Amino acid sequence: MGAFLVWSLIVFAGLLAVPAVSHTNAPTTFSLMSSSMAFVGMAIAQFMAARPPVIEPLFGGLDRIYHLHRRIGICVLVLILVHYFLTPDFKGLSFPSGLNQLAASAGKYAFYALVALLVLSLVKIIPKTRIEIPYHLWRYTHRFIGLLFVLVAFHQMFIKRPYDSTALLAIYLNAFAALGMLSYAYTQLLPWLRTRRYEVCEVVRHEGATMIAARPKRRALRAKPGQFGFLRVLKTGLREPHPFTIAGIDGDGTVRFAIKPLGDYTQALRDAVAVGDELKLEGGYGRFNHRRGASKQIWLAGGIGVTPFLAMARHLKGDEGQDIHMVYCVRDRKEAIGLDTFEAQAEKLGNFSFVLHDSAIDGRLDAAKLAAGSLIDPAEADLWFCGPPPLREAIVKGLKELGKKPRRVEFEQFQFR
Repeated sequence: MGAFLVWSLIVFAGLLAVPAVSHTNAPTTFSLMSSSMAFVGMAIAQFMAARPPVIEPLFGGLDRIYHLHRRIGICVLVLILVHYFLTPDFKGLSFPSGLNQLAASAGKYAFYALVALLVLSLVKIIPKTRIEIPYHLWRYTHRFIGLLFVLVAFHQMFIKRPYDSTALLAIYLNAFAALGMLSYAYTQLLPWLRTRRYEVCEVVRHEGATMIAARPKRRALRAKPGQFGFLRVLKTGLREPHPFTIAGIDGDGTVRFAIKPLGDYTQALRDAVAVGDELKLEGGYGRFNHRRGASKQIWLAGGIGVTPFLAMARHLKGDEGQDIHMVYCVRDRKEAIGLDTFEAQAEKLGNFSFVLHDSAIDGRLDAAKLAAGSLIDPAEADLWFCGPPPLREAIVKGLKELGKKPRRVEFEQFQFR
């Protein structure tokens, strides 16, 4: 639904350009169609970057919004290249104002900068090398795209063009200019408007993850079990906000995270975070919540993908009207976290069962083992998954081959660049 609406708004800009420039030649028409669609795409991307929670239901969660945001970036890059190489020909047409030359220069420099930043944003690893563009560099340079959008908005408003400001196309583009610039301004205010201050009250370093608990200093985070938040520590080297699934929220507002040291930031976090450190948290985001699911569910966690299930299991009361069977797959039992919570809930509740799959002893988990060991027939249940994508793909494919395709597969796409 959300994706269809977004692409429709982008294409509509191109359709509006046709009557506005129909008296020009074909290259000019295609050039302005491309630039109009690119501009609307950039404005929508700026709006998405503001992370408005109200639109999450339209897209299925912030993770889907960010993946669409990336696809829009690719589309914008292609469209601005088309606009650049199909140079519009406006001979004999009047200038809308004396700002035309300045607008032309703004568009020229914005084009080169945008191409460079979009390529940097879309390419994670430099081709034919093992050099990965650092997250902090990606995030820092990504912020300049908003400033470039302002230059492009100035360009499209004051550049020489074959239609006046009363044309429907001009009104449409001006509306998206306002949306994009307001969204960019809002993203710069996010650290003050949407974040909550916390203080770390507990740090436990397990073999499989770093467990961090923090208490709110004022207002607590509003999040549901299974959602994620953006966390940053107000400490040198840890100030970048990173998304992590919330492993639990206590009654007093204490929030818990289980973070596996998989990269530079998470390893630095494991080494440096300490009781008394101040955190800034933003959230919750995401639609990964079992209450949206069917009456029969299989939860499958792979490694650190256990965190949303840990939060959801803690809140089970037994009166949900849902039968849940959970499988927690780890390479070695020593890596498992939250076993006490899962085992206690399975013993106490009649609608929740739990199995730990220790690959070191039980071998690799596959669809046949999952189906044989489950108390619920996968063909009659939803499959809720969080973990490595290859495991999900293998399990779903295997269940389909066994004739036990789940009714629905729920998962999050936790790659935000």
